[in-house]
Amino acid sequence: MYKRIKKRKLGRTSAHRKALIQNQLRSVMQNGKIETSSVKAKVLKAELESIFSKVKTTKEGDLPLLRKLYTIFGDKELVKKIFLLGKKDVKISTKKIGFRAGDNTEVSTVEIVGFKVKEKSKKEVEKKVEKKEEIIEEKPIEEDVKRKGILNIGGRKSGIKKVEPMKKERARTRSGL
Repeated sequence: MYKRIKKRKLGRTSAHRKALIQNQLRSVMQNGKIETSSVKAKVLKAELESIFSKVKTTKEGDLPLLRKLYTIFGDKELVKKIFLLGKKDVKISTKKIGFRAGDNTEVSTVEIVGFKVKEKSKKEVEKKVEKKEEIIEEKPIEEDVKRKGILNIGGRKSGIKKVEPMKKERARTRSGL
């Protein structure tokens, strides 16, 4: 019996839940904003608020807190960001966006208000685009080449048909029927 226990279980084991929350905390601190389900967003907001309140109330150079933050975030730069943001008044906002297409779960964003992300230079963006273009390039398929397989038994030539993507539409009810 879970009387007077208010921890959200999120349908996971304790280790999986802890890892999930840590991963989401890292991504929020790197990007300033994250999109997730509303239940996870509530848990994430509570964790962020507790971390920032601990940073705000502690003395400078508190070693146990510093070690705990290193284990959670695993990066010195992120811990420095937390200490810089923690000394200011930080607000965390959650906004409900809508419903996810696949399972119709309510989706929310968790955002640190006043968080600035470094903008990437044009050269870095161009390099990423070039790499994606190299990966996307496809080799043309020759129809003269006979392929072995169950489809070519009758002497048919194999041709690839284009399949149009399905139109994503929100389910009309919450159950998805």
